[in-house]
Amino acid sequence: MTKKNGKNKKIIKRVSLFIWGIAFICALVFGYFIYDANVLPFKYLLGIFLVLIIFLLIHCLLLLKKNTRAWLMVFLSLLSIMFIGVSLYASLKINDTIRFINENLGAYFETNIYHIVVNNESSYKTLDDIRGKEITIVKDMDDMSEVEGSLKRKVSMEVKYDEGMIEMLSRVSEDVETIILVNSGNYDAMVENDKEYEGKVRIVDTIEVKTRKENTTTGIDMTQDPFIVYLSGIDTRSGMMPSRSLSDVNILLAVNPNTHHILMVHVPRDYYVPVAGRGGARDKLTHTGTIGGVALTMQTLEEFLQVKLSYYVRVNFNSVINLVNAIGGINLYSDVDYSFTCWTNRSCKFNPGDNYVDGTCALAFARERYAYSTGDRHRGENQEQVITKVIDKITSSSTLISNYSDILNALNGTFETNITGDEITSLVRMQIDEMKGWNIESVNVTGTGSLQPTYSYPNQNLYVMNPDMESVNKAITRLHEVIEETN
Repeated sequence: MTKKNGKNKKIIKRVSLFIWGIAFICALVFGYFIYDANVLPFKYLLGIFLVLIIFLLIHCLLLLKKNTRAWLMVFLSLLSIMFIGVSLYASLKINDTIRFINENLGAYFETNIYHIVVNNESSYKTLDDIRGKEITIVKDMDDMSEVEGSLKRKVSMEVKYDEGMIEMLSRVSEDVETIILVNSGNYDAMVENDKEYEGKVRIVDTIEVKTRKENTTTGIDMTQDPFIVYLSGIDTRSGMMPSRSLSDVNILLAVNPNTHHILMVHVPRDYYVPVAGRGGARDKLTHTGTIGGVALTMQTLEEFLQVKLSYYVRVNFNSVINLVNAIGGINLYSDVDYSFTCWTNRSCKFNPGDNYVDGTCALAFARERYAYSTGDRHRGENQEQVITKVIDKITSSSTLISNYSDILNALNGTFETNITGDEITSLVRMQIDEMKGWNIESVNVTGTGSLQPTYSYPNQNLYVMNPDMESVNKAITRLHEVIEETN
């Protein structure tokens, strides 16, 4: 070997050792992140660590040998550079996943949204116009001190309280001097029940009050114990997730991990059911979300359907649009020839048969009920179809890998759940380990429409759906069958 060749080989060896050192650090970082994510079964985790150790060990030993050829050191260095790139990219993705889980799973806060509402004909246009005036806080919780404090941090006002929700909402629409602070859920309910109400009042400002809440553990092992999730699609198209809101979508997901069986039961939003803890008084199911939030809706469904709901997922309508767009659209089957006009004034044309749609038209399809003779019942079937199609596509390996970041970004901040990060990662770990498909079926409850007074609006007849108890009993039976079935 010439002196020049020997010098070049030393340079190559030094560079290779430097690259090996970077690869070693990247391997440690990658190993930490993949271990911390806790989504891979032990056999896969062990396999990855063994491959990394063997590769780095062989690379190191060959570099330390005196007679290792220069071309081999260059080849190993190129492999290490490729590994550095892949491990850094994978570490970033895993870190994104961990951050997403920490930020979105296991709801530890309750968010209440309050509107400052005035008469549309009043002179009150801004916060400055109402400064020093008297405002009536419509009481919807025992302790309103945090709400009052948040209000006074925005504007100084004389405060009084009133518990007459309907009376105060009605008064502000008639009196130009009245100013009220009201929960956004109750405001939305009034707008829904009086189509002219929104034109009679004005929202001057909005207050968001976040309070920490205790998130009790269920004691359920999601990989072994059957459970039921309450899925609620809340009626707000803003980016907010108010704790009290109309529950436009109400679906129970009975999940049996032992048989890989999921049963979906859609309960119409207008179902006329006894409200839990209200002495048998009945109301629309959707109104329970404005009276007592998701907890009251779940209690009402538990008593009505005689099941235990362990988890909930509340989804903002925006998440449907963003998620469907993130996965590149979905195919939806329509049994009618109809144009759905959504709130953006965009017309979504559906032909009989399969229709490939984006997020906006998928949501319009899920919300439409007037195109069908069975109204809300058919809408529930459409909602279940959207959920099934999204699950089918998002669990496709090609979609999940190619659209991973877009999916996380689409979901971030658009839903709320009491499912913890540890619980969901255990379920993902089981799915990766077994690689089994899920059998998804649906059962719906039906009813007949009528006009009735409700717990929320006792002096007004509203459209409700009286439950068909035969269909309810069938759903109850099927729920228990799926939960109790074994392999």
